[in-house]
Amino acid sequence: MKFQLPVCMLLVVLLSACQPDSTVNPQNSTANVIKIAVSNTPLSTPLFVAHEKGFFKQHGLNVELIGHEGGVKCFEALITEQVDFATASETVAMFNSFYRSDFSILTSFVESDNDIKLISLSAEKYQNLASIKNARIGIIKSSASEFFFDSLLILHHQQDLPLERVYLKPNELLAALENGEVDAISAWEPLGYQILQRSKNANQVMSTKGLYNLSFNLLGLKQNQVSLKDRQSLLKALSDAIDFISENPTESQLIVSQTLDMDLQQLRYLWKDYSFRVSLSNALVSNIQSQAQWAIDNRLVLKDNRIDVRMIIDKQLFESAISQHQDEH
Repeated sequence: MKFQLPVCMLLVVLLSACQPDSTVNPQNSTANVIKIAVSNTPLSTPLFVAHEKGFFKQHGLNVELIGHEGGVKCFEALITEQVDFATASETVAMFNSFYRSDFSILTSFVESDNDIKLISLSAEKYQNLASIKNARIGIIKSSASEFFFDSLLILHHQQDLPLERVYLKPNELLAALENGEVDAISAWEPLGYQILQRSKNANQVMSTKGLYNLSFNLLGLKQNQVSLKDRQSLLKALSDAIDFISENPTESQLIVSQTLDMDLQQLRYLWKDYSFRVSLSNALVSNIQSQAQWAIDNRLVLKDNRIDVRMIIDKQLFESAISQHQDEH
């Protein structure tokens, strides 16, 4: 006689057989989505490459990149907990350190000494820094755009030059310049390249290469859902991406060009100014400290709110991640 299962038990067996095996690749099936606010600029190349080439997945991470216009917007997304991490310049980190210390810099991943430029549409009128007297300058408030512009004035002893600062959002700069609402803009790439290509009258007021060494960084709240292990894995994935960029610059440029819908020729023009590497150097600390003093001197922040920069730099996480990564290789 054949043994027959009751119909209800048979259904249970069949349904159980259809369920996915929880022991198969648990890393990918249970991984929480990690959201990163990424500035829409080639400076974010290591994150674009890590995502496209699967380096995040290789380290067991499920990462979603969410584009924003500039580091200020990325940081806003971070502190409102729309995302887990954000990309931003050290200037954005510096300004916010006067108001909160619940975030940290996990790593720098790129530097450039020629990413921000002072550009006008009146080549004949604005030929040097002194010529911008009484001009209206479009600036992105509390960002690298503002620090760069002030550094330029200080370096050339023009800090008392009468002029009007017009604070704008990144996506408003080009239109304000083209519509005559401002006479010049302090803009980061690719905005500088775009306006130079769009108008034959556009010019860089003066060469500023080497004046200001901008860094782009990965920032996160000190307390969020992301574990220490996953934070370490993020840095390892970025390190792998940067190795790939070094060995495959052409393919990396193509990835960024497609991600940002950016002309490849434009990207190649900018690429030579970028130095990609994961780091948390003393130079970063010094840079933030000098910028903090500038912000205090110009009464952009409250002096009494200044904190020790080391409170917002997660050196321990960085060193542990890099040490593990070297051991794994």
